Amino acid sequence: MTSLTKRVRRKTRRSYAVLYVNDARPIVVSLEPGDVITFREAGRRHLWSVPVDRVFRQAVREAAQRLRRSLPRTAIL
Repeated sequence: MTSLTKRVRRKTRRSYAVLYVNDARPIVVSLEPGDVITFREAGRRHLWSVPVDRVFRQAVREAAQRLRRSLPRTAIL
């Protein structure tokens, strides 16, 4: 596996109305050295950065919640 030494930037295929309801734009996602993920709307300058471990932890939490919701009530201890 290659270590992250340079920023890798990609734009989403779809547009999303994140900040403004009637203004859907693609989202630019950057993986940056220092284990940070940065988001911004295409064509805008404001950035939001999150540590990679926090995003991973949130993804695991959401997967566990989906699994918990899909199990029958009697299976949950």
